[in-house]
Amino acid sequence: MKRLFLLAVSVLIFTACGDKPKPKDYAVISGEAQNFRSRNITLIGYNFEKDIKFDRKTKTFSDTLKNLVPGHYTLSFGKRPVNVYLTSVEDLKVMVDAKKRTEDPVFEGVNANINNYLTERYKKFGMILGNANKLFSLPEEEFLSKMDEYKSELEDLAEASQLPADYLEKEKRNIYYEFARNINNYQPYHRILYGDEEFEVSDNFPKNIVNEINFNNSEDYINSYSYRTLLKEFLDKKANKRKPKDGDFDLTYLETVHTEVVDTLIKNDLIHDAAVRQITTTSNLREYYKKYMGYSTNETNKAEIKELYDKLKLTAKGQPSPKFTDLENYNGGTTSLDDLIGKGKYIYIDVWATWCGFCKKEIPLLKRLEQQYHDKNIEFVSISVDKAELKEKWKQTIVDREMTGVQLFAGKSESELDFTKNYLIKGLPRFILIDPDGKIVNANAPRPSDGDKLKDIFEELDI
Repeated sequence: MKRLFLLAVSVLIFTACGDKPKPKDYAVISGEAQNFRSRNITLIGYNFEKDIKFDRKTKTFSDTLKNLVPGHYTLSFGKRPVNVYLTSVEDLKVMVDAKKRTEDPVFEGVNANINNYLTERYKKFGMILGNANKLFSLPEEEFLSKMDEYKSELEDLAEASQLPADYLEKEKRNIYYEFARNINNYQPYHRILYGDEEFEVSDNFPKNIVNEINFNNSEDYINSYSYRTLLKEFLDKKANKRKPKDGDFDLTYLETVHTEVVDTLIKNDLIHDAAVRQITTTSNLREYYKKYMGYSTNETNKAEIKELYDKLKLTAKGQPSPKFTDLENYNGGTTSLDDLIGKGKYIYIDVWATWCGFCKKEIPLLKRLEQQYHDKNIEFVSISVDKAELKEKWKQTIVDREMTGVQLFAGKSESELDFTKNYLIKGLPRFILIDPDGKIVNANAPRPSDGDKLKDIFEELDI
């Protein structure tokens, strides 16, 4: 009997241990949205983006988020953004009207208090500062007074919102970073708004506010958009000052991050974010890649950049150019790259789109360049990467701007067209120079606005 009793106790102990619930390792975000008709809601945060399915019949959504980095995110219901704070394990429910912006979202969950605070915080900008153009147009004294008022109001709101102590401490720093960023941007933005490049703030203006910030705080880097933006603006300025007259800004920026930033997480993130874009535009591909691989300690990031580098080597100088085929020609029919090579002419290609403001700024200069080299051994080709539904707009733009040269229409974006994908084109406009035999001279050629830089290349090639 005693043995049976001990056996029963052992079974009970074993069962109790076996049934012990596992610690929760996920968060559920759910809710309801009125006046919203899309199929997806977008959740965006630091190095994070996810589409959440929306049930249009029930007007509800729900998604499980695993391994989420605690911090500030934005839920986008079409044109209505809702700022939210999420952790890795605490659920949040959001009720919102996608059209009625005067109606505040309603939150349920452990962090409802924080999220209610974020709603009130968001409204303070419009109430006190108006909008960015209005703010940075103000005279210096009035601007500083408004910024002091805004900072004080946010700090008072945070103190009165019964926020958790650890969140409150971080939020106070976040408020200061937003304040510092606006102070730091006053002079350059004021110059732009008034068209006065000579404008200078007074000696009493807090010019060195950024120099007082510790830019090696990884917690604030993850938690604060203003902190991240301030740091990038600070590094951009440093790199521009350090760049040699005819140097490569992309390389200089990489070197500046390496020397200025000590924190490993921040350094890895900044150089990776830069490299994904800059490795496709740098004029020193091999050196850029070598330095990036030496500076980064994140193996996942390094593998991604290596993949880009290996692909970019295929469009290095002297390599056969990727081909485009059967693109619609404005003058009728279709045109392929093979129709243009082998005729003794270099080919200068402008990849552009009607929605691209920077592209349109190059058009008058490109036309002038075409006139100067009209009888020379060079063909000017423009490829529009507008989508198919914008064909009429493309045609009208050619008429309105009296565009010349060979005008081609892809009907696909740069991320869809094989030719532009092979060149890893991530930004417009992009100019490419190909020799008469179809080999690449420069996969990222100077723009017409670069003036002598482009003409010097033409002269070297005896164009």
